[in-house]
This record gives sequence, C-alpha cells and structure tokens, in this order.
Amino acid sequence: MIKAMRFADDQAMVAGKEDDLQRMMDRLNKAATEYGMKINTKKTKVMERSRREGEVKNMKMTIAGEEIEPATEFCYLGSLISDDAKCHKEIKKRIAMGKEAFTNK
Repeated sequence: MIKAMRFADDQAMVAGKEDDLQRMMDRLNKAATEYGMKINTKKTKVMERSRREGEVKNMKMTIAGEEIEPATEFCYLGSLISDDAKCHKEIKKRIAMGKEAFTNK
C-alpha cells in the first residue's frame, strides 16, 4: 500500500488508522526540523475518508502541538481529491478547463 506521495514540496500521506497517521506526521516533522525546515501548518490539511456516507468525522492531527485544519477535499498535483472518493467534481473541473482552452483558441 502507498503510504506517502511526494513531489517537490508537496506531500500526501495515507494511513489506515488515526494514530498511524499521527506517527507519520511526527516523523516527518522530526526529519524536517533536523534539516532546519518547518512544516507550514497553515497550508497543511487533514482529510478523513469515511466508508459510510453521513458518518461523523472527528479526526484530530497536530504538528508540533498545533492542530491541523480538517478538509473535505484538496488539490494534489492538479487533481481534486475528495473525502467521498468520488470524482464528479474533478471531471467537471477538467471539462471546464477543456472548454476554456477551446474557447481561448
């Protein structure tokens, strides 16, 4: 299973359990600190994928004691990822981009 996707300064991490994700975040923060870097907690988001529609989500993640804002969707390398794992918004976004490019020609 893929646990981390990285490209330049973008990273997405995946874990099966909340405490596993927190451990991954803690290790990332430790490595960043050792290299004199700091994770921007304002740009960092956490998203919980629910298996059941309407299920209450209450995941709490922290980096160096700062709580990370939850998100229902995020853009990673140009693709929209949503907590319901559906791609309707991504497809609409791509169609709109195609229409715009065609109109500009």
